[in-house]
Amino acid sequence: MRLLYITESVPNRDPVFGDGSSMIPYEVLRNLPADVDVTLLTFSGPVGLPDEVRSRCAAVHVLTPRSRAAALMRSFAGLNGVGKHERSTAEAVSTAARLSAQSDATLIHGPHALFLSRHVQGPVVLQTVDPWSIRAGMDTAIAGRLRLAYRARERQALRAERRLPARARLLTVGSQDAVEWAQRLARPVRSIPNGAEQASRPAARQSGPVVCFVGSLNYGPNIDSAKVLIGTIAPLVWEKVPDARFVLAGRRPEPEVLALAGPRVEVLANVPSVLDVFQSADVAAFPDEHGVGIRNSVREALAAGLPVVATPVAAREQDPHPLLTIEPDSGNFAGHVVNRLTGPRPEHTERDAGAVRTWQTVTQEYLDELRSAIHPGSAGLPLGSSPA
Repeated sequence: MRLLYITESVPNRDPVFGDGSSMIPYEVLRNLPADVDVTLLTFSGPVGLPDEVRSRCAAVHVLTPRSRAAALMRSFAGLNGVGKHERSTAEAVSTAARLSAQSDATLIHGPHALFLSRHVQGPVVLQTVDPWSIRAGMDTAIAGRLRLAYRARERQALRAERRLPARARLLTVGSQDAVEWAQRLARPVRSIPNGAEQASRPAARQSGPVVCFVGSLNYGPNIDSAKVLIGTIAPLVWEKVPDARFVLAGRRPEPEVLALAGPRVEVLANVPSVLDVFQSADVAAFPDEHGVGIRNSVREALAAGLPVVATPVAAREQDPHPLLTIEPDSGNFAGHVVNRLTGPRPEHTERDAGAVRTWQTVTQEYLDELRSAIHPGSAGLPLGSSPA
């Protein structure tokens, strides 16, 4: 298969500038079989192209986006479509059209690059981690100010999504998002959840009892979760386990997260590997109250063999797992954390970690979608799809 892979940003797992969106194409590229000939079309930014990505691709085209200031001038009211306007250059349109004509199929990743679907030729599959209209709806719901502006952005995102080519196959991560997006657009949408890599855990504790929270610490819902963990859950845990330490780890922590640090609370910014955090902890705690899609860090903690206590929001769409405890009540939540801190480490953690889906499985599902786009009607809509 000759595949044109278009990504809105350089595929990477950079500890500072990487995110869930850049992670997916990075892992898919690493796990594509050798018989897939890949041409990558992406946009430059703060992260350079990783060597492992460059070596996997037969050809790479890194385009320079429009400046932020120029994109703001082109976007309506400064709140809508800035990312798209940064990338919607004449060079991007002509390059996508030319390269797609030379490919068997095109896979476009990220909401800011979906506009190129109107210019590519041939079969096309579109993937976005969180459908932009749904993400904008979440932002509207939690916005303290400028609600009218947020609602306008939500409506504009939905109008843009409804203009996506009818021939394109649509993908997102969460099955609930797939159902809602399918209803909004009156067309099929499939969910392909992310994967995680299995890793073994040390047999004994490295230090005293440790509770960890991992996530992007400049993301509103994660900031709220960190505040709940330290402000509400931690005091209840300390009543039973006074020497328990809490570790908040993630990229670019905002000042309000840094302010949570104290004698028993550590904030780790831009950790090179979250696996190190998971391996030094006894339990991961995710008291989320907001969010869409699937929380990658819950799945990654489970894949590392670490017990997880999570609210239903944090555990949304996670498969049942022997190391996962779901609890909505704060008092009971703290009790489960205490039990994990004071009880014996779970047995068979390496086997249990293997219960989490892998990136190899995820990549195969993307390939199935591409093959179905090339040969429409060859198979029914896969499980996890949502008809209108």
